[in-house]
Amino acid sequence: MIGSSSVGPSSPRRARKRASPRAGRWLLLFLVPGLLCITVLVQTIRERKAAQAAYRAAERTVKQLELENQRLREEIEALQHDPQLIERIAREELNMVRPDELVLSFPQNAEREGKTPPPKEKPK
Repeated sequence: MIGSSSVGPSSPRRARKRASPRAGRWLLLFLVPGLLCITVLVQTIRERKAAQAAYRAAERTVKQLELENQRLREEIEALQHDPQLIERIAREELNMVRPDELVLSFPQNAEREGKTPPPKEKPK
């Protein structure tokens, strides 16, 4: 029975080695689109996370701007209706005084401390 060993073409071992070309085609038919779908899905998830982060940042900016707008509205209201605030700003920023007030002018800090600047030379 030397010739009856399982070396012939009908052996299961050899049949497994030779995969049918149809099986390779089916594998490619499902594998390539599957990998493409996974790639697109991963990219979409990344883009969605980036969009969510941008949305959260925009929401924070909107909230900050709403607070700033509210503060500015209150400041406008005060400037239109608060005479004490108007007077304070006029005195501090515009150096305004009332007609019945006396303005006293003091020398600069250097002159008060005895550190007078050197006298300017007279042109000859």
